[in-house]
Amino acid sequence: MRFLDDQAISRAVTMPQAIEALRRCFAAHPNHIARSSFDAAGGDLLVMPAVDQSAAGIKLLMVQPVNTARGVPVIQGMYVLFDAERGCPVAILDGAALTRLRTPAASAIATDALARPDAETLGIIGSGPQAVGHIESMLCVRSQISRIVIGNRSEDNAHRVLHQVSTDHHLMTGADGTVRRISVGSISEAAGCDIVCVATRSDQPLVHATMVRPGTHLNAVGAYRSDMRELSAELLAAGTVVVDEVTAARDEAGDLIAAVAEQRWSWDQVAGDLADVADGTLRRRFDSEITVFKSVGLAIEDLVIAQLAAAAEGLI
Repeated sequence: MRFLDDQAISRAVTMPQAIEALRRCFAAHPNHIARSSFDAAGGDLLVMPAVDQSAAGIKLLMVQPVNTARGVPVIQGMYVLFDAERGCPVAILDGAALTRLRTPAASAIATDALARPDAETLGIIGSGPQAVGHIESMLCVRSQISRIVIGNRSEDNAHRVLHQVSTDHHLMTGADGTVRRISVGSISEAAGCDIVCVATRSDQPLVHATMVRPGTHLNAVGAYRSDMRELSAELLAAGTVVVDEVTAARDEAGDLIAAVAEQRWSWDQVAGDLADVADGTLRRRFDSEITVFKSVGLAIEDLVIAQLAAAAEGLI
């Protein structure tokens, strides 16, 4: 049985491949299995099983916020992929690497359907593992983006992301050879872009309705627990809200749970889920519409990417 590390997964699966594989998966309206979460020394242990017709898998992930101060990755874990028919394990994969691929890929599916076709500016709020991945995935579906603004509560961390992206020729150069502009700005400046991706561990709203312009599309992927929050209730009420999966959102999407508790938003305002987006049922309706994709992350996404990586390595 092979172990596929971060580098092996990066070689095996490109972002465009991840986006299209997840698009096909969600268009078929897959079944979802709820994950389990456990407190572990102030962090979270996430247990995420998934099954499809040919494979089964489980991701064990530790999210430990104090690792930032230690210079150690906040998200670490592993994935065990099984051949469902034979019942045998096929591969063990780096769980954090799968997360860095599948979460931005899911956001890209939503963005492709919900963002304005002429979107030219991208705001990234957060400086963790999802920041660079979301820049790459957004450029896959909106290649005309010419300006990127990174906003974060820590300016030093924002500059670290800027350096990583600005030295990547693939990300910085458009199809026509034009060099994209990238800068560090305030959270408010990043929230004022055409497309905004929020990936933090905040427990208080960072993005408010007054920061966001008409026609903006937002991907909010950081608040995956009921006590976490990135978007204000006023912003949710002003927008069209799409979730990755309704049951998971009801259990885990802190932004939405808090807005319901404050009686400023309600669950019947959910416009649809990622399956509705992927099968073409749900699209942007008008230019000034504010659209919000709220993601908590689904185990089926990891299974799809794990199978892609294993197939590329000739393991299945």
